[in-house]
Amino acid sequence: MSIKRENLYLSLLCLSVACLAFAYFVEYVMNLVACPLCIYQRFPCLILIMLSIISLSSNKNYFSYCFITILCAILLAGYHSGVERGFFASSSMCSPLVSISDNLSSVDFKKMLYSGHIGTCKKPALVIFGFSMTEWNLLFNAFLLVLLTKYRKL
Repeated sequence: MSIKRENLYLSLLCLSVACLAFAYFVEYVMNLVACPLCIYQRFPCLILIMLSIISLSSNKNYFSYCFITILCAILLAGYHSGVERGFFASSSMCSPLVSISDNLSSVDFKKMLYSGHIGTCKKPALVIFGFSMTEWNLLFNAFLLVLLTKYRKL
């Protein structure tokens, strides 16, 4: 394996792990609930981690798979960002992860609302420097796409 390709997959691995670590930190340490689309946005990172590990341990190049994965991640983050900004209507993928039964009392419903365990795709849980985590994820994946494209030219 060439050093350039090894560096690419090592970079993809480290950046994807860091991205996931931050997402889990926000969810489990800061106790901010992730919406369904936020959770779906983690899958491309997991796929990139898997592809990077396989590529580092073998002589095969998974450039095309990484490229497609990052494009899908950009589309998903772009859609989620559009939902947050009101450009797109939320789809069935964005239904809450909590179900409300018909026989739920008003007291129990109030407790559920104030417990903060309902994530919504339309309202970002965390905004940093004016950008939601979804928008940061979109920028992150755009950076990965540039990194991959730059590698292709080497």
